[in-house]
Order: sequence, then structure tokens, then C-alpha cells
Amino acid sequence: MINIDLDLSNKRKITTIDYIGSVNFPAGYFAHLIKGLDYTTFLPFIILKPQRLVFIYWQPFTEDCLNLEYLSDLRSRLVQKYYTGDTMRVNDYTIGNFKGKTAHFLEGIWENRKYRLKGSFELMALQHENFLVLFDIEATIGNLQSESMKELKQIRESFTLNV
Repeated sequence: MINIDLDLSNKRKITTIDYIGSVNFPAGYFAHLIKGLDYTTFLPFIILKPQRLVFIYWQPFTEDCLNLEYLSDLRSRLVQKYYTGDTMRVNDYTIGNFKGKTAHFLEGIWENRKYRLKGSFELMALQHENFLVLFDIEATIGNLQSESMKELKQIRESFTLNV
């Protein structure tokens, strides 16, 4: 189950995902749901002007899923399903740490020629209990050092995994 609670005094939304964790969004972000698609394990949020997008995705963990090839393919399939027309190019792949867990990071550029949009993305993937969890951030402006990406990285830092 997914719960979205409003914290009006701090102007933020607290989104809780059963079995996975919770994340805090500043005011202005809203669930980006398209009629007819399944959002059982995919949760997108967006804010406009400039456009910034976050999605959280989870699936059962398998031993072969934390590598560049698998994660690139999975992100590409998700983007094609939920953001028709997007293409991506991975520029960097690193393994690091996220709150005590080994995390895999893909950074790159995305483009949607139909809507004449392009920008940068950063995907974080990790194992949490029996799940592979993806936390993807992307912005339409600049590179990975833009103000939009800094805000998105702060949102990702608010992501707390259930114990």
C-alpha cells in the first residue's frame, strides 16, 4: 500500500511505501499518473518549471540484477512504458553507499524528441530485503550539477528504507 501524507506546516509530502520505505517531497510535487498504466510497483512524482521527475520502482530481487547491463535495460523498459518516446544514454556507472547499503549509480542523458525535451538522470539501485529498489531522478535543465538535480538529490537523501 502507498500512503501520501501532507505536512502543511513544513510544506512537504511524506510518501510511504509498504515493505520499502518513505520519502519526503517539497511542496509542488505531485503523483504523475497516466490513465491505463499499472502503478503497483512504480511510483512517479513530478514538478514543472523546470521539470523535475522522481520515480521509485521495486521488484523481487534476483542475484543477477545489480549490474550495468541489467539496470540499463530495466530503466530503458520502464521509461518506454511510462514515458513513451524517451531514449537514454548512460555516461557513468559507479558503486557506492546509500545509508549503509551498497548502491549502484547510473548517470546519463535522456531525450524525448516527440516533446522536444532532454536532460540528465541519475538512477540509484540497491537491494532492500527481498526487493530490488530503483530511485531515479531526472531534470530537463542542465547537467547533473544543476540546481534541479541538487534538489532531486536532497529528495533522494530523505528516502528512508524500512527496517
